[in-house]
Amino acid sequence: MPPDEIRKEIELTVVELLKARLSDGTMTEDRSKVISKIVLDLIQPGMNITDLYKSIMQLDDSCPELSPIVLPFAKQYEEMITQKATGRVQEYIRVGKYDAAINLAKRVASQEVELTQSTPS
Repeated sequence: MPPDEIRKEIELTVVELLKARLSDGTMTEDRSKVISKIVLDLIQPGMNITDLYKSIMQLDDSCPELSPIVLPFAKQYEEMITQKATGRVQEYIRVGKYDAAINLAKRVASQEVELTQSTPS
């Protein structure tokens, strides 16, 4: 899925969550405004896929209410990165490029690996 479609999906899901919380009284209008602003500030149109996923991971740092929205994307990101990186690390080890394998593993652990548009979703 292209980054802007992911962004739109998140924005829609956040709006639905906020509406539900406002209507059942579990959230104040002020809090919903704060959350809306944070989402719009962090997730911008035209972001590349890597920056988008990194921004998604930050949403629940200050808005724990968004954890149910963030967690599926965090899992998807981890699976994409882990799957691709594991294959590359194994290949590096197979051909004796141990330093490259270690460096890639460290970059994956610190989320410094760039995703490409062709990464499976």
